[in-house]
Amino acid sequence: MARAKASRKTPVPARKTPEPVVGRRYLRLLEDHLTHLHGQRAHGNRTLFYDHVVVAHLLAFFNPGLRGLRDLQSLFACAGVRKHFRMPRVPRSTLSDAQRVFDPDLLVPLIDSLKQRARIQPHDPRLDVITRRLLAVDGSFFTVAPRIAWAVFNGSGKGNVKAHVQFDVLRGLPDDVALTHGQASEGRQLRATLRKDCFYLVDRGYQAYQLLADILAVGSDFVVRLRKSAAAEAIAERPRGAADQAAGVIRDQVVQLGWRSDGTPSLPPLRRVDVSFVDRRGQAGVIILLTNRLDLPAWMIALLYQHRWQVELFFRWWKCVARFQHFFSETPGGMTLQVYVALIGLLLIAIETGAKPSKYDYALMMAAVNGWAPLEEVLEVAAWRRAERARAAEWQRAYNARKKKG
Repeated sequence: MARAKASRKTPVPARKTPEPVVGRRYLRLLEDHLTHLHGQRAHGNRTLFYDHVVVAHLLAFFNPGLRGLRDLQSLFACAGVRKHFRMPRVPRSTLSDAQRVFDPDLLVPLIDSLKQRARIQPHDPRLDVITRRLLAVDGSFFTVAPRIAWAVFNGSGKGNVKAHVQFDVLRGLPDDVALTHGQASEGRQLRATLRKDCFYLVDRGYQAYQLLADILAVGSDFVVRLRKSAAAEAIAERPRGAADQAAGVIRDQVVQLGWRSDGTPSLPPLRRVDVSFVDRRGQAGVIILLTNRLDLPAWMIALLYQHRWQVELFFRWWKCVARFQHFFSETPGGMTLQVYVALIGLLLIAIETGAKPSKYDYALMMAAVNGWAPLEEVLEVAAWRRAERARAAEWQRAYNARKKKG
């Protein structure tokens, strides 16, 4: 019998796994800094280095399902995951101790480098007249276990820590983040980090004569919401233009704030701008704003304070979209390290997309991290989604304008 010919099957090319966002390609943005971190003092067993801790936390940031040290330990127990990310095993106890040992301040140069690479995002062009760094400032609570001694207990028997954020309005990214116990003063935290040539947008919780005096002393400006109980003597009335009235400005005055007998310093004459508003429930109200900028029109002061809300939107994104609600450590340094790595993850999204990160960007980046799609394809879809949302917003603005005229 004739010998059957061996069948020659066309070899099927191996499926190329998309390189994940925090994999080898994406970590090139961090390569120099991670190399520096790797040279820092390792954990006591000499197997877990600082760069390993950063990569593990980045994976947790892009995968909200990784909610604890046991989850990370299980993930890196897989040989394929270790090979893909060039990582060792990450035992839970070792990672816990490493978070306590490693200094989170070593991540600050990396964060500063990424902030320099992030471009200024599209924003209201009327803000371009502000030449100083526009910072919206506020704090937000995170609930932690009651056994954490340094955190502060609240009425429900749970502990609290507070994240203090200075949000860069024009870049659409956090500029400074600090973590303290729950009862730490927001004003005292801001006073410790004041910088020159900034424009601080703050709520009435920051209204303190000493803080306002310190902002002026370092060469910066402020807009703060004034408490109605504050003593302010009117010195001069300022005229309101048509643009001011259209913005809801009902009063524009130069005032002198009172001073106390306890040594609180007096301030130079400042400006009071009262702005009317109607909330979502249809109820009318008045916001009293205080600023040192006498040169800006009153409608601009009202516009600036509106952008203070950007820091509130960031907190909502951080907690609800990125689901940052659980800490992997119980020490101040370990918690701060996790916060800093989350900030690094946010900056990496902004650099890759070239825009202020949205919930769509975060979801798409998770797809790239998990190897479901190449990063280039993810960025293309993200750009399409962003353009679609811009068209919808433009249509809504035009619709509202027509409705207002009609």
